[in-house]
Amino acid sequence: MADKDLIEWAREAASRGDDLFSLLATDATASEAEIRKAFRNKAKDLHPDKARDAYDPVLYDRVTKAKDVLLTPEAREVYDAGMRAVLAKKVAMDNMSAKRRHLVEELERREEEAKRQKTMGPDKAQQEEREKRAAMAARGRQKMAEMRRLREEAEERERVRERLAKEKEAPIDSGPASNKSEEKKEEDEDEEAALERKLREVQMRKAEKAERKKKKKEAKGEGEDVKASASTGIPSHAKQEKEETKADDGVKVSSAPTPPAAPTTTSTEPPPATSASNNTSTGGGRFASTMAKLRAAQAKRDEESRKKAEAEAATAP
Repeated sequence: MADKDLIEWAREAASRGDDLFSLLATDATASEAEIRKAFRNKAKDLHPDKARDAYDPVLYDRVTKAKDVLLTPEAREVYDAGMRAVLAKKVAMDNMSAKRRHLVEELERREEEAKRQKTMGPDKAQQEEREKRAAMAARGRQKMAEMRRLREEAEERERVRERLAKEKEAPIDSGPASNKSEEKKEEDEDEEAALERKLREVQMRKAEKAERKKKKKEAKGEGEDVKASASTGIPSHAKQEKEETKADDGVKVSSAPTPPAAPTTTSTEPPPATSASNNTSTGGGRFASTMAKLRAAQAKRDEESRKKAEAEAATAP
């Protein structure tokens, strides 16, 4: 590499702000021997014999040029001067106001663009501009085609939906109403089943209660007979015959001319069970109400079945 080309590359690297010391994994205080050693370590990893498929020729060339610049006095002096200018410019930019910094950056951008066009030539710059515009136009056409496709798909779906609605000859939202009627019908059936179950339970409770009362009454009567026979020493059937004889004597005496005072007889019949009769009447009222509800539900189901049959007969071809 000629010294002139190396100096020009050092000037460009400084203008870009490239840190050649960091590229070689060293610092600005390194000596020539340290720079050579750092280059050997770096080049060993980047060499095609070791990197193989990961070999990057551009990076390897930059590392080689960085080593040459730092080891050549003239190129090193140009690079150091350029880096000092870049740092001074950066400090000045930091001290500027935001508006002035924006103006300076815009001016530098235009200068770089003009330099690039001058280097590339007017024909190449125009060609690049035409390619950019063509790419933007292609993206716009692709976006418009996508929007047109989505609109056509939406229109096709709407047409299919309308055709299906016409074929069924029924409103599109008729589904929820039928579902609601089915749900109401199921609720009515559940309520009827619950009423029937409740009625059966009431009847079973009443039968069990009557059975318990009957057994209790029988057990009580047997206990009284045993107790009476034990206290008098007379069997219960003999006592009963004696009571019947007394009753006959009382009847004969009552037929005499001078009637004695009316004998006080103790009633052996139990008092009327008012509470039981009340409970029976209340249970009968509940039973009648339950049966009325069941008959009303059955009539409602019959009416719905009749209406459904008439509707099917009317719509049949």
